Amino acid sequence: MTILRARWLGLGLALALALGACGGASASAEPSSAEAIAVASTTAVASTTAPSPAVPLPALDVALLRRHTTALADDAMEGRRPGTEGGARAVAYIQAQMEALGLRPAGEDGGWTQRVPMRAVTIDPARSSLELRGADGSTRALRFGEEIVAGSLGPAGTTMIEAPLVFAGYGVTAPEHGWDDYDGVDLRGKVAVVLVGDPPLDDGRFGGAAMTLYGRWTYKYERAWQAGAVGCLVVHETAPASYGWNVVRSSWSGERFTLDQPDGEPAPSLELQGWIHRDLGDALAEAAGSSLEAWHALALRPDFEPLPLPLTLAAEVVTTERSVVDRNVLGMIPGRDRPDEHVLITAHWDHLGVDPRAAPGEDAIFNGALDNASGIAAMLGVAAGLRTRVEQGRGPGRSVVLLATTAEEQGLLGSRHYAEHPLVPAASIVAVANLDSMNVYGPTTTVAVPGYGLSTLDDRLAEVVAAQGRTVVGDEQPEAGSYYRSDHFSFARVGIPAITFRGGTSMVEGGTAAGERRAAEIARRYHTVDDEVDEAWPFTGALQDTEAMLELVQRVADAPEVPRWTPGREFGPR
Repeated sequence: MTILRARWLGLGLALALALGACGGASASAEPSSAEAIAVASTTAVASTTAPSPAVPLPALDVALLRRHTTALADDAMEGRRPGTEGGARAVAYIQAQMEALGLRPAGEDGGWTQRVPMRAVTIDPARSSLELRGADGSTRALRFGEEIVAGSLGPAGTTMIEAPLVFAGYGVTAPEHGWDDYDGVDLRGKVAVVLVGDPPLDDGRFGGAAMTLYGRWTYKYERAWQAGAVGCLVVHETAPASYGWNVVRSSWSGERFTLDQPDGEPAPSLELQGWIHRDLGDALAEAAGSSLEAWHALALRPDFEPLPLPLTLAAEVVTTERSVVDRNVLGMIPGRDRPDEHVLITAHWDHLGVDPRAAPGEDAIFNGALDNASGIAAMLGVAAGLRTRVEQGRGPGRSVVLLATTAEEQGLLGSRHYAEHPLVPAASIVAVANLDSMNVYGPTTTVAVPGYGLSTLDDRLAEVVAAQGRTVVGDEQPEAGSYYRSDHFSFARVGIPAITFRGGTSMVEGGTAAGERRAAEIARRYHTVDDEVDEAWPFTGALQDTEAMLELVQRVADAPEVPRWTPGREFGPR
């Protein structure tokens, strides 16, 4: 990198690249040279109060948000995949920015980071094979990436499976809704084939049009394993999944990560898990004398029972693995009145890395500008705003912890690790607010809140955006299940009120039509190499939402009462 380019990206990225040259994220239990230098260079500034920054505090404006987004989405970050040199550079960049803002280190041992031990497992498609075998002796080889993406998180090596397929409806057991797709069936030694999403009922059960946790692929794999299955395959359909097959293929074709166990052994899991294309799902149904459309109707019948298919899946899955100790990055602004109580702001720094399937000369870097360089930029913007208020004598009443997480794209692993191993007492965390994929386009007249109504945080947000002249409209895409797909959910599931929000579809300029065009453009970029910074982005919408987050965090930190779950709702008292 030239000196001129380093200056353009700013001192923080220059430091990040310098640290990255010493070594990337650790592939063992010991920290790399980059990590050791980063911790050594920042531990000395730890103190009980936030120190004054060495340079004037930056203004919270579109230039700040654009600068951080551009730096984190630069090709030098190599797509910010956990366990890579590019990921280590992103960690160093965020750490340097927190230090420059005068934050207090809030990581382990007085430093800026928290170790997140993981296993990274990679399937070798060239040495692996997946084949359907019919009762009549027929065979059909499945094309990896085109018809199926699957792998194993078990011990590395070769996993051999020859198991009958069973259609298990939506793969859901929900006693509170009187629903159990696995009732009365023995799935031991079998592979469950399940539909994506929740049962779309109109009687008030589940979420109606909204996806609940039961609709998430992570739940379906866990439940199939609990039922004794050796494998689970989710039938992909774009509408209920809320993303296309290309997203599944890009997200599942490389390494898959899982949190490491304290004893070093792989966590119990299915021998095979993955997705199948809708067309293959239809072919499976046809083999049973049905159709995918008919399967949808069958799965909703009150008397539904899992349907054995006249097919066996023969799989030889060859995997390799490596140990990865990656990093969450943490900075704190100590509270003015209640320093021992905490409000967390989360945003994930990781993305998908480099596409191993790209042809020579093709763009292979998943830069992740929107997802989620923009969210980290907003987090640093909130920190700048809060530090300015501290200098003005009106800092937050409770302490505010900024948590930049790793491995969100792998199943919320970094935030899950922090939620299970918090570095402040869990009981002291009164609320979590999450930033993910900001509206880098124009300002909006509405604010969309996934899971709206779950807690009193939504009421505080409504007050904040009303002062901006905006209104809360709830979740505009409830079928996507967004509340369960980003880092705040790791805290909600352990009982801490948590919120995420984004600018709504109604734009100040152009109204809903402009908002729908914006949504289509975001969907086109999602988890593709096209998620790069566009110089035409005004970032005015991101500034509007970042300012709302700043005010929300301040109000929650200052309020005498703490946020509460709404009684009778999913996480509230019954």
